Amino acid sequence: MYKLIALDIDGTTFNDEHKISNEVRESLFYAVNKGVKVVFISGREEFTIKKILKELNLDTYYSALNGSIISTTYSEKAVVVNALNNEYVFEILEKIENSNLIPIIFLQDEIFTKNIDDKYLDIVSNFINPKILRVDDLKEYIIKNNLKNDILKIGICNEYDVLKNLETNLIQNFKDEYTVSFSLPFFLEIMAKNVDKGYALKSICEINDISLSKTIAMGDGENDIPMLKICGLSVGMGNAMDNVRKVSKYITDTNQNDGVAKAIRKFI
Repeated sequence: MYKLIALDIDGTTFNDEHKISNEVRESLFYAVNKGVKVVFISGREEFTIKKILKELNLDTYYSALNGSIISTTYSEKAVVVNALNNEYVFEILEKIENSNLIPIIFLQDEIFTKNIDDKYLDIVSNFINPKILRVDDLKEYIIKNNLKNDILKIGICNEYDVLKNLETNLIQNFKDEYTVSFSLPFFLEIMAKNVDKGYALKSICEINDISLSKTIAMGDGENDIPMLKICGLSVGMGNAMDNVRKVSKYITDTNQNDGVAKAIRKFI
């Protein structure tokens, strides 16, 4: 029997309206009542994940920012925090901006970006909490506030083909220092070396003394692939990106049609 279910949030647990349907909500507690631990492993910021779990009244482990933070619903202090190697942060920001793209910088309790009009920033701002702070100069703001050691993730929002070119550039130059992956087709993310959703799932399992073979992971984005590759049963969403579908042992329905609930009812 499976002992833990690891769920991505956007495009998986959430529908396209960024909500958890009643059917999915009921399935989560169906699993919990069967003795299965349900955890969220997401690229989302910690504030939002805690808010979701508290609204669900679900006391459990979670990972925020793709493994950069690991904690529990009601914990006041994170169990694990993984910051970016600060050596190349400014060089990465320069490459992003030189590509006419705008970095979004995630700290544990703050998110900031450039003070500039951009339709992609507006898209991201609609579902990121806390509110994104706009600053005139990123490097200057980081230096002035001594934040270079506190950066947990850098995100970039744009068209997939544009971001794919940037991903190639970043991997060629920094593959030994950072993890680079897509959480959504329009959102590329940079995390600390060896920090990804696979790392997060493995860490949560070790803390709870659960074998990876006893886990189910569900996701739709390329950043879900590391956890889908190491879990006992990998479930790709019906709306998943092609690379996700290729590594998934089972494809459930879409996030709009309660795919998470259908998979839970099938396998638990």
